[in-house]
Amino acid sequence: MHTRLLALAALVSSTAATAAPEAALQPTGKWVVNFADAQCIATRNYGTETDPLYLMLKAPAVGDTIQLGFIRKGGKLDANQLEGEIVFDDAPPFRTSFLEFGVKSMGQRARFVTLAAKDVASMRQAKTIRVRVREKGIERLGTRFGLGQATGEDAFAVTSMPALLSTLGTCTADLRRIWKVWTEEKGGSELKEGPSANLAQLFSPDDYPGIAALRGQSGRVSLVVLVDEQGKVADCTVIEPSGVASLDAQSCAVIKQGAKYKPAIGLDGKPAKSAAFQSIIWKMF
Repeated sequence: MHTRLLALAALVSSTAATAAPEAALQPTGKWVVNFADAQCIATRNYGTETDPLYLMLKAPAVGDTIQLGFIRKGGKLDANQLEGEIVFDDAPPFRTSFLEFGVKSMGQRARFVTLAAKDVASMRQAKTIRVRVREKGIERLGTRFGLGQATGEDAFAVTSMPALLSTLGTCTADLRRIWKVWTEEKGGSELKEGPSANLAQLFSPDDYPGIAALRGQSGRVSLVVLVDEQGKVADCTVIEPSGVASLDAQSCAVIKQGAKYKPAIGLDGKPAKSAAFQSIIWKMF
């Protein structure tokens, strides 16, 4: 199912800044993998018990991507899109964009980025992950006002990555058994019908992220959406990122907040859990 979203916006440019290398932080705890009902998440602390700094990996039920997150203590922070790059060991850096936000009720601030399959392969043997923010002017989502300079680097020493990714693979295999996959082209071997929803009516031009509109950014986001027996969205994960963090995040945010699905139907004729693919195209004219 494909949804096309159109909007009008202004164009801007950004300027990169350099950051000095930092020594890699050493982990202060072990990897903890959460085999949740609708997602697979691994976390590891690089801070202290009272001042934690978590490295987080989230694997989708379907697809080869990994969502990489960095979570610290903090308060409310309006969502920002930061331009930067990630470096695995001594490999060439690759440019990407991060979504940064803070939740006051949780006392946390986080940065997230979705890694494509080729980047996940590079991470498998990595000993160090470096995250560089190289954006000189950061705009706030939904506004045209800058937030000033935001530069720097975080470096994490990582161990046991092949074993960790293997464990996450076991977790996602369990998810696929529970959330039966449905595709428009092939259907599903354990389903009579897949889930359905009219996403074209769900999205509106007002949903276009302000910072992406301000920068003239567009792209196509592919998602896997987990839909339960009642038609509710249990999880939404990017499996093919657009390269623009705000577009990726907004796609799932709109779907999780407002999508009303007709649930899938199993071979027994009853509503069933399912995993469905969706594509959202963000484009401006």
